[in-house]
Amino acid sequence: MENSNLPIFPAFFFPNIEYLINLSKFDKVMIEAFETYPKQSFRNRTYIQSANGKISINVPIIKEKTLRQTSSEVKISYNDNWNTKSFRAICSAYGKSPFFEYYEEDIKAFFYNKYEKLLDLNLDILSYFQKRFQINTKIYLTKEYLKPSDELDFRNKFNVNSTTINSLCTPNFKPYIQCFSDKLGFIENLSSLDLLFNLGKESIDYINNSILNEH
Repeated sequence: MENSNLPIFPAFFFPNIEYLINLSKFDKVMIEAFETYPKQSFRNRTYIQSANGKISINVPIIKEKTLRQTSSEVKISYNDNWNTKSFRAICSAYGKSPFFEYYEEDIKAFFYNKYEKLLDLNLDILSYFQKRFQINTKIYLTKEYLKPSDELDFRNKFNVNSTTINSLCTPNFKPYIQCFSDKLGFIENLSSLDLLFNLGKESIDYINNSILNEH
């Protein structure tokens, strides 16, 4: 099978809802493994809702002397115990959510299994959410870097520094009850964690029923 014609997605750390909705629309996709690892992206960052608003959870990476690393080469640094601090932040943010206790141990494992490679962590996270949200898209890894081609290239369509949505198809984010909705209102397109802890199995319908506005 010629996989080079498939949609290409990056591998994200606890991908946001927009990512999963777009992914779910395809039967098969490729995950980029050989791009030059870009700084300031969702590959090592996700956003959750805290009592004080939207905050980021970041995975520190080991900075190698080599100027250019591929995404498959990037290693995670555990020097500052980021995993413990990050999981505590998640517990603080979602401890009172309806489904936190049900999924807590599953999510905890991603922080305490101490993955060496960021890509391996992200792929396992993606696989987990595919199962939980019943996203049956088949995943293939690229075997080499593929040059940007057409509208099916999602690698640079999710911009971490932008306040607007930049994917090829923008979902209509239907509001749901979040932990701090009364105080903060609805914050759209957060981490997949937000959907999981607040909606549980209802996340499946949320993903499936989301309407995409094609650009």
